[in-house]
Amino acid sequence: MKTVHILKTNEDMTVPKIFCLGKNYAKHAAEMKSEVPRRPVVFMKPSNAIVHDGAKVKIPALTHDMHHETEIFFVIGKEGRNIRREDARSYIAAMGIGLDLTLRDLQNELKSEGNPWLISKGFDGSAPISYAVPSDEVIFDSLELRLSVNGKPRQQGSYRNTIFKIEEVIEFISQLFTLERGDLIFTGTPEGVAQLNPGDRLHAELVGYTSLDVEIV
Repeated sequence: MKTVHILKTNEDMTVPKIFCLGKNYAKHAAEMKSEVPRRPVVFMKPSNAIVHDGAKVKIPALTHDMHHETEIFFVIGKEGRNIRREDARSYIAAMGIGLDLTLRDLQNELKSEGNPWLISKGFDGSAPISYAVPSDEVIFDSLELRLSVNGKPRQQGSYRNTIFKIEEVIEFISQLFTLERGDLIFTGTPEGVAQLNPGDRLHAELVGYTSLDVEIV
């Protein structure tokens, strides 16, 4: 099973599950020609999707259109179920920057057929993650993310612009799933997603805290 590394404590936490939010930034929902959701849109990736800073990610042969989606992720620090929103932050151990790599052509095809689209989101290497920063070192409302591809700015966004904040997300998810120590929650991507090609080098930042470098092969 894959792990997430927490800076400062130098702890490696096993990752049981990866939860991801779809359409959690209004402008990204618009670029996907989707409505803003009424409640969190949640899907999952297997832990085998995780790769770490410096990884090389191979584009699967089944796709001709792999996209980047840059996201802030949160690390759950203790087990909980039916967590109240006002208690949610006490369950967060750390946070970092990650990529939700997406096989857009397969996703669109599967969605149009009314089929699940796990294979477009959960393939090996589809969840590169940075080292995580302990939550007590972070000012949540000031969190900013950036992505450059081959040195050129591609995405930027602010946690302030998420539709559903992490407290509401934890409350919602924990009504259905037991959250376990080491679970990751990816919180959605801002606008600016685009196709990736072999040779592209990605540099993602949780500005002022941690970063992630990935090469596409």
